[in-house]
Amino acid sequence: MVKKVFAVVVTYNRPVLLENCIQAILVSSTYKISHLYIVVNDKNNATLEIIQKFSKLYPGLVSFKTFDNVGPAGGFFFGLEKFLESSSDYVWLMDDDIIPEPDCLQNLIACTEKNSYVFSKVLKNSGGEVRAFGWWGILISRTIVQRVGLPIKDFFYWKEDTEYLQNRMIRKFQIIPYRCKTAVVKHLHNREGKRPNWYYYYTIRNTLYYRMKIFPLNKKGVIILLKVFIGTFYNILLKEPQKLDKIKFVFLGVVHGMAGKLGKLERLH
Repeated sequence: MVKKVFAVVVTYNRPVLLENCIQAILVSSTYKISHLYIVVNDKNNATLEIIQKFSKLYPGLVSFKTFDNVGPAGGFFFGLEKFLESSSDYVWLMDDDIIPEPDCLQNLIACTEKNSYVFSKVLKNSGGEVRAFGWWGILISRTIVQRVGLPIKDFFYWKEDTEYLQNRMIRKFQIIPYRCKTAVVKHLHNREGKRPNWYYYYTIRNTLYYRMKIFPLNKKGVIILLKVFIGTFYNILLKEPQKLDKIKFVFLGVVHGMAGKLGKLERLH
């Protein structure tokens, strides 16, 4: 029986990457999806033009919704919510900088004979492999999504993938992922320049919240928190401009993380 796949792509102001991603999913893939749903976190005209171009080429196969930047956490929350409204058997999740190889989805589907929660092999631009949890071409069955629920959209940015794909799946529901070595995606992430203030706020807030409110705070967790704080202050003090502003948002992240105050901090955007 052919398994119907609902693809979800979350994009933010990267039209060129998005076009390459959609091209790989709709045109190059040897296994055809049942639907592509794109969560658009910006109002960039170039982004919308690219989506509309593919919508005309593949009528009825592509849909999208524009949000006032709900972050990756909100993006995958709403994408998975839309998947559950469909009749598809599996959801294929990825950021806009993920480029699946032509046989990636076909090989993922083959691997579902062993497991209903399947990871792609993720390669960097340099060719090295990324061994971590992220929205990088993961295939999950409808049954699993119905069982575990949706990501925490109020994380906005940072840790939402770790909480959902690792903590929720593995620790809470004992659903062990299968890494499909023959299913390959390229991760074209290329961070340039200094980090914005919001990066430090969400990184500290969500890491603290995750380690204190969700994951049992053990010795390893304390060490991880210390490393995050030391690394953060090291980067700000030695590498970043606007040091006082960034330090201010680090401390605000501490206060909000300990108080359990999540959501998008509007004044940072």
